[in-house]
Amino acid sequence: MRSFFIRTGAFAAAAALMALSQAAPLLALTEEQIVEKLNLVPVFTIIDSKGNPLVVSAKAQKENEKPKDILVFFLDQKAVQDTYSNLLKSNNKPNNETPQISFIPLGQAFKLIREESKKKDSQVGFQFLTDPGTLKYALDLFNKKADAKTKSTQFPGIPVFYAVGSDGKNKGPVTFEKDGKPFLPLFFDQADIERNITELKKTKPDLAKQMAVDVLPLDFVISTMLEGKNDDQLKTLTFVPSFSARQYAQSLVQKAASKPGGATPAASSTPAASSTPAAGSTTKP
Repeated sequence: MRSFFIRTGAFAAAAALMALSQAAPLLALTEEQIVEKLNLVPVFTIIDSKGNPLVVSAKAQKENEKPKDILVFFLDQKAVQDTYSNLLKSNNKPNNETPQISFIPLGQAFKLIREESKKKDSQVGFQFLTDPGTLKYALDLFNKKADAKTKSTQFPGIPVFYAVGSDGKNKGPVTFEKDGKPFLPLFFDQADIERNITELKKTKPDLAKQMAVDVLPLDFVISTMLEGKNDDQLKTLTFVPSFSARQYAQSLVQKAASKPGGATPAASSTPAASSTPAAGSTTKP
């Protein structure tokens, strides 16, 4: 599958990868390279006064199976704000303390999940929540490509979006150039990729007519990075965080800096128990 190349000085940075799995073979990226790419993206969580993230207690799925604690990460700032508001209204505050919203880089969350998965008797699971509207948009794109047997009622994971181009004969992911370096942006937010394509239509209308949006599960992208065989192409993948999530993360930093001591709220890797309800999305054991 052909990859299309566009030179542009201002196309926000970010995520996607469908055709790379079908491209010519190369070398996988190292875990540290993947973490570095993922660290561009903030994920939010709710923490106690000691910086321990709150977890959801999940019931055991099988007989004689111990219940798991689920550590929830939010890619969408509204989702974490709504959950935080519900927690404040409830009687489920840990140790009667007032919790706070924090964030860590997605790469750090990825490392935590990898480390926990290596433990034989791990009782901690992980769940990522994102904007419901983005999930619906991703599901619609996913089902457009699926046949009757593979259509789904739920998108399989956290979606990342990318631009696809065509010259009338060939179709493939669009690679951009910024500061003389190529990159293939993968977006976490539907609004961000649509806004960028809209801007591109103004500067390159003929090209933009041939462009569309496609989607992949983040798990698939990361697995391809770890196991793939295309070093040069995989290195061009750039995860683009949601613009609104990035702004919210910056506001948390500024808010923390304005307080006495000026410490930025940061989540530790030690969960704090809570019965905070969390709805939908991908759970990793």
